[in-house]
Amino acid sequence: ILLFMGLVAGTLVLADRSLRWLWGLRPFLGFLWLVLLLLPWVAAIVGRTGFAFFAGSIGHDMLGKVAEGQETHGAPPGYFLVLFIATFFPGSMLAALVAPRAYALRREGWVRFLLAWIVPAWIIFEAVPTKLPHYVLPLYPAIAILIAEAVTAGKLSRNRWLVLGTIGWFLIPLLLSAVTIAGAIYLTGDAVLLAWPFALAAAALGFLAWRRYGVEGAEAALLRASAAVILMGIAVFGVALPAMTPLFPSLLMARAVAEAGCPDPVVASIGYDEPSLVFLLGTKTELIDPFHLADFLKPGGCRIAFLDAAIEPFIAKQARKLGISYQRGPVIEGINFSKGHRISMVVLRPPASP
Repeated sequence: ILLFMGLVAGTLVLADRSLRWLWGLRPFLGFLWLVLLLLPWVAAIVGRTGFAFFAGSIGHDMLGKVAEGQETHGAPPGYFLVLFIATFFPGSMLAALVAPRAYALRREGWVRFLLAWIVPAWIIFEAVPTKLPHYVLPLYPAIAILIAEAVTAGKLSRNRWLVLGTIGWFLIPLLLSAVTIAGAIYLTGDAVLLAWPFALAAAALGFLAWRRYGVEGAEAALLRASAAVILMGIAVFGVALPAMTPLFPSLLMARAVAEAGCPDPVVASIGYDEPSLVFLLGTKTELIDPFHLADFLKPGGCRIAFLDAAIEPFIAKQARKLGISYQRGPVIEGINFSKGHRISMVVLRPPASP
């Protein structure tokens, strides 16, 4: 909040070379209310963890993201601009058509405010090494306002090179649906036939949005493109992606626990610590290191451990030294797409009771 508010206010103060408008907003009163709202939360955190939370979140997490790409989420400048095409679709196809009008009206108060909202923060996020898709979402309402005003006023650019960009209404539903369906076929061998009619209908509506834009205008084109997005969503997110089970290793691991057939299982994971696993299996799920696996696999009770196959030879060697035995179950193969690599998790259980 402070980042976006501070950037907008600072940019406008520099542009106006005056603080007069800012004092009219009574910023000290607003800051006081902010402190009062945050105080109970801060008190609860300090009472629970001391200042360790703030040292970790500010020192390690926030400043670490500024210094280098964390958790394999580094990306070069321009990442958010490319991502904007998909995450603001279908409205993103009109953004380029609004840019000339926004520049021409840049001295108008409302346009200056919106540009101060968008431009400084966007530049900073593009410059920071760590990039996650949701970082720029607070900037999208300002872009939507600029687009809505230009559409309402009928002032979208008629430059043929900019208008050519509306072909994305056709290409994005077509390509995204095709790539996702192809991915499902490649990963699982399932043709996901249910996705095909929705994908084809999305491509058809996208084609009409593009071809009829010059005749029927932006409103009708956006309506068709929005319908195409809904149909594409059904094909991609409703059918094809759920069929791509290797992309969801946490779900496969949760199924393995359910198939164990024992009440109140105690689950541990070594080498895989995605939040989705804890979400599916509960907060009692233990995320342990290899040196504590021997204690976890002691006989008694229903215990299931998931072990990264890459460190299984080390565990087997240690088990032989300590005289510990265990049951080796199936290997769960999947893709940890948040980290960008394949994983193999071995299911381990304590030895069967005599």
